[in-house]
Amino acid sequence: MNACHFLPVLLVSAALAGCSTIKQPQDAAVYGRARWAVLVKQDANLYKVDSRLYRSEQLVHDDIAQIERLGIQSIVNLRFFDRNDDRQLLGGRGFNLINSPLLTWQIKPKDIAKTLYLIEASQQSGPVLVHCYHGADCTGLIVGMYRIIYQGWPVEAAKQEMQQGPYGYHSIWKNIDKLFTQEKVDEVKVHLNTLRMQQVFRPVEMPV
Repeated sequence: MNACHFLPVLLVSAALAGCSTIKQPQDAAVYGRARWAVLVKQDANLYKVDSRLYRSEQLVHDDIAQIERLGIQSIVNLRFFDRNDDRQLLGGRGFNLINSPLLTWQIKPKDIAKTLYLIEASQQSGPVLVHCYHGADCTGLIVGMYRIIYQGWPVEAAKQEMQQGPYGYHSIWKNIDKLFTQEKVDEVKVHLNTLRMQQVFRPVEMPV
């Protein structure tokens, strides 16, 4: 995956062109609160982003029935520490449990692309839930980039939902804020398209 850092200019341009066919909207105002994620379960910080993606904090036993009712098939865990909590809680229940750890203060565009690729490919089997510990910072970043790349949201609109939405974002993470530029989004798209072309997807950790 690091090879994409050495792509010639023409290949980078082609990758950017092929990553998304969605034209970026010019009017960010229409992407306000009415289109933010919809609350499903408050005490789990569980929200519906769209019919194929949900977001939450670390799940506990009382959340299991809800995510089963939602038909969630895959769970992408962004936690860098305590990565086994999902397996301990949900192992043997038929979920595809996927670890895509992000170190909050060192997230790079290639890390974002890898996570989006895991989500994208997992959605072929049904709805996906993405979470970290609080469901606010790393999760907010990934959902924001999902909004931009898959739903065509303007960069500032996606950043506003992450920062001002009811998910508990911690403003201390200035490095996450700085990832919301068109330049960084374009880097994510290049890495994402490289992963698609290489067909390196192997996300499913079959339940025990």
